Amino acid sequence: MHSGWHRYGVAGIFCLLMLVGTGSARADDGEDSVFCAWAQQVVAGTKLAANVVSHTSYENFVNSKASDSPLTVQQYWSNPLDGPGSLNRVVSCKMKTAERINEAYPPAEQGGPAVASGNQSCQKVVSEVLVGVLGGIPREQLLVSPDTLRVDEEETTYIGPMWLKPWPFEPLHRGEDGLLHLRSRALYVPFAWWIPMPDRFKGNYYCHLIAPDFLDAVLRGIVEPGV
Repeated sequence: MHSGWHRYGVAGIFCLLMLVGTGSARADDGEDSVFCAWAQQVVAGTKLAANVVSHTSYENFVNSKASDSPLTVQQYWSNPLDGPGSLNRVVSCKMKTAERINEAYPPAEQGGPAVASGNQSCQKVVSEVLVGVLGGIPREQLLVSPDTLRVDEEETTYIGPMWLKPWPFEPLHRGEDGLLHLRSRALYVPFAWWIPMPDRFKGNYYCHLIAPDFLDAVLRGIVEPGV
């Protein structure tokens, strides 16, 4: 269950994906389908709207690849809370780096601005999600003080097995400092000649992220963080 995030403050950004004139259609039309397209915009600093391929199989997601032409990202919701119809705690996105997007979509005019302004981070996406979720909760319904929340620096990895393990990914934990820490794990592989990998494995930015509905339920006191 992860169908309520469209009511958050980030909804304006999500809706913008429907309107950007990129000539790019999403691979599926469910409301959840645009999350990783929005995350791609944040990670690469671009207004392009990516196609999204949503997976229900972990193995299929693991074997999938993001692509830059056409710009396509891979998406997987996982790590549900116990119980029927429970919230997924994690959304994973396989995306492309700003450099690869700029290579695939050069400016219309020579010397014009780049389509993607530069790589950001999974941490940046989590920060944007937190701001949006907090903005969608009336103060009287907010049972977790924002002062007790911290967005941790992303855990950066460079090869697939390091990004995938340990699994399932835990996006939220209470630290020894008593604060709730929002975590993310990135796989970043630049498109560089000296990296001993086939080209299809380069120019990628992958993120494991906290699912907005799960964060919303935690902040409202509906569910415990669980870790």
